[in-house]
Parts: sequence; C-alpha cells; structure tokens
Amino acid sequence: MRAVILSIIVILLASLALTAQEPEAITVDKISVIGQKRTRLAVIFRELPIKVGDTILLANLPEKIAEAERQLMNTNLFSKAAITYKDWEGATQKVHLQVEVAENWYIYPVPTFDLADRNFNVWWKEQNRSLQRVNIGLEVNHLNFTGWGDKLEAGFEYGYTRSYSVSYKIPYINKNQTLGLAASINYGRNREVNYATVDNKQEFYRDESRFLRRKYHFESSLNWRPEIYGVHTFGLEFHQEWVDPIIIQEFNPDYFGDNKNEIDFFRLLYRFTYDFRDNRAYPWSGYTYGAELIKDGIGIFNDRSALSLDLFGSKYWPVGERWSFGVVAGGKYSFIRQPQAYRYNRALGFGRSKLSGYELYLLDGLDAAYLRKSVRFNIWKGNITFGKWVFLESFRELPFHFNLNMSSDLGYANSPFNTQPNPLNNQLLWGGGLGIDLVFYYDFVLRLQYSANKIGDRGFFLDFELGI
Repeated sequence: MRAVILSIIVILLASLALTAQEPEAITVDKISVIGQKRTRLAVIFRELPIKVGDTILLANLPEKIAEAERQLMNTNLFSKAAITYKDWEGATQKVHLQVEVAENWYIYPVPTFDLADRNFNVWWKEQNRSLQRVNIGLEVNHLNFTGWGDKLEAGFEYGYTRSYSVSYKIPYINKNQTLGLAASINYGRNREVNYATVDNKQEFYRDESRFLRRKYHFESSLNWRPEIYGVHTFGLEFHQEWVDPIIIQEFNPDYFGDNKNEIDFFRLLYRFTYDFRDNRAYPWSGYTYGAELIKDGIGIFNDRSALSLDLFGSKYWPVGERWSFGVVAGGKYSFIRQPQAYRYNRALGFGRSKLSGYELYLLDGLDAAYLRKSVRFNIWKGNITFGKWVFLESFRELPFHFNLNMSSDLGYANSPFNTQPNPLNNQLLWGGGLGIDLVFYYDFVLRLQYSANKIGDRGFFLDFELGI
C-alpha cells in the first residue's frame, strides 16, 4: 500500500513539474484603436498579424507586437503606430491591446522637380546639370481618399517632358478585404529621344523646334492579397508610342523594330510579391521575394512580341543593435530568343537592377542577373522634435537614422544581338563602395557613396532610390 501511495505522489509531483515547465501564454481578448480619424478600423485590423482570440506565448508576445507596429507603419498611412497593454487579467491571462496611431496628412499638393535622366549622377556628371533636362510640375495626392487606404493622384509636368497623369488605387473592394483595384493613365511628349546605347552610354537627339516623341500609357490591375504579406497582381496595359521619322531614318531603324516609327501593343502581366521586411524603404531585418511574368503583344496589333520572367529577392540579418547584413539578388530571362526593339531591350541600369560603381552606365540585353551584398552600421538614430514650429502634427517629429554602408555587387547582362560597341555587355561585372545612408521619416532615403568598379572608375555618387 505504501508503494502505491508513493507512486501516486511521484506521478503528481512529475505532473506538477511538467506543468510548471510549460511556457505561459496569453489570449487576446480585445483590440481597441485610438488616434484614428479618417482610416477605417477594418483597414487597421486587416494589417495586424494579431487577432482577437489568438493565443500567444508570452516569450513571443514582444516580437508579435513589434511586427504589428512595423506592418502598420509600412502602410504609409501613419506617422506613428504603437501597441500597448491596456488591461491584463492575471487570473485568466486575457489581455486587452490598445493600438495608438497618428495619421499622415492625407491631402496635399506637391511641387515636383524630376530629372529626365536615369539617376542624379548621370544628370550631374554627364549632362552637366543641364536645366533643359529638368521637369517641374505639380502633383496632388489624396492619400486615404475614402478611408480604405486608397490613393488618388493627379499631376502634370513641364520641361524636358510635358506629361499629364491620373491614377487611383483602392486596396479593398470585397468584404474579406482580399481584392483591390488600380488604374492609371499617362500622356507625355518630348523634344529629345534616347535613340541608342553606345559604349554603354545613352545617345540622344534633340530638336528645340518640335516634339520628337509622344507616349500614351494606360494600365489596370487586380490585386489579390489572401494574407498579410503576400500579394498577387494581374495586370492589363496598353502602350502607344510615336517618334519622329527622323529617328528611324537617320539614327536607329530598330528603335521600335522593322523601321517603324510608331508602335501599339497590349501587355499582360502577373506579379507575386511576399514582403516581410521591417521597413520597405530601408530594411534592417526580414526578407522579400517575388516574380514577374510579362507578355508584350497578344496578337491584336502584331507590333511587338516578347515574354520575360523577372525574379527578385532579398534577405537582411540584424546583428546586435547596430549591425545589419543584406543580400539582394535578381534576374531577367527572355523566353523569345530573337532581337528586340531598342526601346524595350533593357537589362541593367534601371529600377532595382543597379550595380554600385556603374551609376553612369546602361546595359541592354535579353537577360540579366545581379547580386548585391551590403554591411551597414548604425552610427546614430533618434527623433528630432520641431514642436509647434511645424503646424502639421504628423511632421512635428522627424525620425532620423544615420548609417555607415559598405557594398559589393556583381552583375551580368547577356546581349546576344548586340549591334553597338558596348564593352560591358556579356561579361561579369564587379562594383562596390563605402558610403553614408541618411533615412528620414522612415521612407525617405539618401545615400552618398564613394564607388569603384571593374574598369577602374572611381568617384562619389548620390542615390535617392537605393532598391535595397
């Protein structure tokens, strides 16, 4: 009998020990929001990776809270997002979370000052800071137009390009908040045309007395977002372009291909993006990856036929409080292996496909690949407070990061039908540099970098769109 009692006691003690070892968890009983004026509550709740009824391990709760705050900030709807514990019932382990937000200013006219060139460095160093290559205009943005996180934009520019544009994007059109729509129209014309690439530099022809190029572009898309971080986009676009016959007759008969000076075609595209970065403009941790499949020409006009696949991804590892390592990779492959019109034969030098040290160069081709590596060190971060000197509450505090950056990049552009002397095509390229990154208001980034490349170029370069 004594042995049975001892066995029961041992079993009970073991059960209590196992129970004590189990990690404690809490249940989210309620989520409330304060500070929101225009944004609908459904939009805020849609972005939260925490839902009412969720059971979360206490050890994971701070990370979940930080993830939710980052996701709210990445909507660009708020200048501040903080989540705190309003009530916590110790007996039941139920918690009431309170979300405090400060909305961004939602309607504002913005004077625009844009450069016609691919980046600031081309304009500054190769175009001699010519004011003829500047666009000045006005853009009116209405962010959060109906409170559903939608955005209405309308604007015009004069200068190098005369253009007019209107766009509208609404992220949610159904009850489950998984479908959204976007559409835009743009019309522009220029007195100058980039008609060829020679020595991996753009060649231009300009005529002050007349417009040499007209462009009309319409696009629409359906966005499907079944969960927070992944987005599927299905797009339909129409492109119509015209250049003066002199471009075809005297400079490049393959500008649009087949000696045409006008082109019309439809574009179908599918894009998938998964984005789990802490800050999309300047990520310090997290990752993103995606793909884009584009088909130009669907048999209606027979002016253009191309099919390409773009892949891209990045990963960021924070080390301690002040270091972060990053890797960005991507590439393009063209399934239709035939010469393409010069106007659409881009490989490296535009958008995200940039290499440190090659800011002044452009590589055309059917295919491309790039790998960018970086190490960043945070020198200083904090908030600069302006107080009542700034009448807009959303801008009274300036979050500011000051970082040291070191980069090393590789790239390759395959141009099997290269008809011009472009020595950087069809060879492995290396470039890198050391620079300073300035990050303002979470989403405005400026980099000053001293770069070098494989062919011996050295110099300082300024970048406003890092593509990191």
